[in-house]
Amino acid sequence: MIRFVAAALLACTTLAAQPKSILGTVADFKPASLEIGVKPDSGGVRWIAFGPETQVVLVAPGQSDLSKALPAKITDIAREDRVMVSFVDGMAEARRIVVISATAIARRDVAERLDWEQRGISGVVAAIDGDIVTLENRTQQGVQQILVAVAAKTAVRRYAPDSVKFTEAQPSGMKEIAVGDQVRTRGDRNQDGRLAAEDLVFGTFLTTIGTVSEVDRAAGEMRIVDLASKKLLTIRLTADTRLRKMPDLRDLMFGKPHAAQGPPGSVAEMLQSLPEGTVDDLKVGTSVVVTSTRGLRGDRVTGIMVLANVGALLQMAQSQAEGASPMEALNRLHGGMMGGPGGFNLPAILQ
Repeated sequence: MIRFVAAALLACTTLAAQPKSILGTVADFKPASLEIGVKPDSGGVRWIAFGPETQVVLVAPGQSDLSKALPAKITDIAREDRVMVSFVDGMAEARRIVVISATAIARRDVAERLDWEQRGISGVVAAIDGDIVTLENRTQQGVQQILVAVAAKTAVRRYAPDSVKFTEAQPSGMKEIAVGDQVRTRGDRNQDGRLAAEDLVFGTFLTTIGTVSEVDRAAGEMRIVDLASKKLLTIRLTADTRLRKMPDLRDLMFGKPHAAQGPPGSVAEMLQSLPEGTVDDLKVGTSVVVTSTRGLRGDRVTGIMVLANVGALLQMAQSQAEGASPMEALNRLHGGMMGGPGGFNLPAILQ
């Protein structure tokens, strides 16, 4: 009798503590106990029981209408799949598991990336007139302007604080876009040359020049001394942070090969063509250029792009612009190509 009461109390406690739903990624399985390990977007792995009454359905990435879901089996679920698990009162096992296949997500991401490359443009907001946004990029041929038409059906999003991911960008609107913001948008060109935006992501970013004072591999962080403010700034390095390395100026002078190929157009394209760097290129005492999102804290930001090995370039720039700040000196290079909208302040949105 005592065992029965204890078991009943345990079951009631389990049911009472069960959330209405869990959204996360499949981490592991326990076939013997009929459990799936799901790692929510925040928190550790939670083990979820399933049974004969658990409904499993499969949906395509981005699909929100469950009436279009396809019936599936529990054995169709694989590690790294995205799932939304729902529960009902009085049932210890999951009532329904909605599955988005990791393979389908990967295919969708590849298609999205190709489409952004083919129909996407980026630049700095130079002007806003009604529903027309003027973007600017600086190239070796001068300043290029692109007119972008934003309509009611355009999906407008803003980068979240401390995030560099498209997927984490938050819904926004035309009224929140300001001159100086950086924009990446995609769509088709109209007959008048304007781009009719289907998607538009924007954000306000910071570009900092500093000297590396510490690299903490375990924490995924780097600390630099801002050459302008002389303050210590912590840079969070994530899997999405792009590391690029300036080639040694001596290699360029003596004609040694490097990764850049052909004459670049914009500064963003030039930076994109540079060889990829690693954490080993972030050495204490060296100078770096860091582009970051605005963080929730002033002394800590998330790096979008880190350009290493810029010491020689900075010295050359400052020798040609005596008395100028480090950023001003870099911006004056190549007759001012590096300055203003689309100059060294642009390399935030590199995909």
